[in-house]
Amino acid sequence: MNWVPLESMNEEQMVLVMQAAKVYVDFGHHPGKDRIPREAASCGCCIITNRKGSAAFQEDVPIPDEYKFEDVHTSYEKIVDLLQDICVHYESHSKKFEGYRKFIAGEKERFKKDVENMMEILQEEFNMDKKNVLLIKTVSRYGSINKYVEEWASAIRKMGCNTFVLDGYSLAQPELCRYVISRYKFDVVMDVDGIGCEWGITNALPPEVIYGIYLCDPPVTITKNLIKTDKRTIVFSCDKHFRDYVSRFFPMAGASEFIPLSGSAYPEQIPYHERDMDIIFTGTYQEPEAIKKQLVSKFGQGALGVFLNDMLEDIIVNSQYTLAECLSRTLKKYGQEVSDADFNELVDEFWQVDFYSRFYYRDKIIRVLTEAGLKIHVFGQGWENFQSEYKENIIIHEGGSYAAEKALANARIALNIMPWFKDAFQERIAAAMLSRVVAVTDESKYTVENFEDDKELLIFSLKDIESLPGRIRYLLSHPEEAVQIAENGYQKVQNHTWYHRTRDMLRKMEENFGVTLIQEGEGKELEAELEYPNSRVIRLDAAYELYKMADLVDNDLLKADKLSVTDVEFLTEKFANFAGRFGKQLTGTELGDTVQKYMDIRKKEIPKYVAELFSMRCKALAGELLLEEKGLKLQTDAAF
Repeated sequence: MNWVPLESMNEEQMVLVMQAAKVYVDFGHHPGKDRIPREAASCGCCIITNRKGSAAFQEDVPIPDEYKFEDVHTSYEKIVDLLQDICVHYESHSKKFEGYRKFIAGEKERFKKDVENMMEILQEEFNMDKKNVLLIKTVSRYGSINKYVEEWASAIRKMGCNTFVLDGYSLAQPELCRYVISRYKFDVVMDVDGIGCEWGITNALPPEVIYGIYLCDPPVTITKNLIKTDKRTIVFSCDKHFRDYVSRFFPMAGASEFIPLSGSAYPEQIPYHERDMDIIFTGTYQEPEAIKKQLVSKFGQGALGVFLNDMLEDIIVNSQYTLAECLSRTLKKYGQEVSDADFNELVDEFWQVDFYSRFYYRDKIIRVLTEAGLKIHVFGQGWENFQSEYKENIIIHEGGSYAAEKALANARIALNIMPWFKDAFQERIAAAMLSRVVAVTDESKYTVENFEDDKELLIFSLKDIESLPGRIRYLLSHPEEAVQIAENGYQKVQNHTWYHRTRDMLRKMEENFGVTLIQEGEGKELEAELEYPNSRVIRLDAAYELYKMADLVDNDLLKADKLSVTDVEFLTEKFANFAGRFGKQLTGTELGDTVQKYMDIRKKEIPKYVAELFSMRCKALAGELLLEEKGLKLQTDAAF
């Protein structure tokens, strides 16, 4: 036998020697999973070792026992006999090391998986230290509010917190909410307009949990919720006047802060010069005179009726004032002084005066524009009740917030008429800017102070509506200037996104309550891993989510003129999220091969029956879940 010691060799020489050898012998100490025995085996050598160090463990050196020797000094004859037999019968011995060679070949992949497992363990431990935020969706006349919550959740995760998004109107409520609160330790709970107060959330949560309410409407409209707040509550108002009102009339809340609204944009935008709509307005309509008649009927013709008429006149003539300011002015006119509690009750009583003023000006502005021959595309309820000899200039579109957002990406100018916000931003302005549309809005103190008129958007006064048609006509006839304003607005609004608003909310919580919420890394979606308490709750929650998807298709997506790849991808993502949340705990909740085949269509224009099939499947699955909840089962041979 020719012995070759492996010493004073470079890598290439080592490889050549091991490839030429039949056997590699290593009677060293084996301090770890040695590299050279594995390299030798990979080069074709049979391996002989002692049982010292790692060689004693089959997991580290997985070769047959006959090639390992406990005591080398007393086993010389056996070792020599084995070496001679290997040299004579190399092929048969070499086959016994194939398993070891496969083991070595798979080590890189096993190491990769070990690292991934270790990272998952570390991530789990890391997430244990992360803050958990519960966000509750609600239902309102504004279909975009749930989009706000989704935007907040996305931003909060980017700031290192875990989120759980709960729909306040799920069929599984309030049982699901109570279970989720008991299942997780939340650091913050957030909702819109205080829906959590309706469930007594301040009583259900530990005292250290921060409760955040985002106020989209005048505070008086949710008095019943605000009076249930306490010192760990922070109210974020979309108007500075709302913030001040909460501080004065609802001192039981721990903090009152101003956080302006923001908006969202459809991901697929059409080049400005190729857009079909000149002017778009997204918002509802009510006849102002009908609101006024209701008010007159409520207060009658006596002293209260006179008081009401003074308020109605004041809020229209002096449109710079809020409802509370008009009430104060009218009380002062009659020499009346009232307590804060009584004043808040009066604001509540006269709340529809605010409603009247916003629709008075909405009606007036639309009339001025349409009488000037400008065509306006409108999205929102009630426009069929708009009466005018120029009604042909109103193009009414069906659909909800999704259809409106999609249409906005196909418009040149977006009109905003403030819902009587006097020191605020508005979702319609932000959405227009994010869609590279020229935003045209009546003035508010916040907008005037933070944006430049005729450069980033157009700002007009309610006292000078008559000049508005000329300004809009100018933009339509000077598209290059309009494009520049739209682009300037787009760049400016990048600092006014929901990410920035959410970051500011978390910072306000940190400042007011002395906590740390914003962290390094990224949080996760806790609802994706939720184990439901029982089959009833999961079926009801899943059925609700399916019906929501079907409703989105029927009353929103299908109302758009065309169905795009972006729309189908949006639905596909929503169902994938649904499957990720419910698929492991419920069987038979797949889209089905037929529906999936059509959902995989990728054309410039998608046939609408694709979305119709998706909706039908969602409703069918929801129906089956509800039948199962009642102990029934639908017998059918139909297959999607």
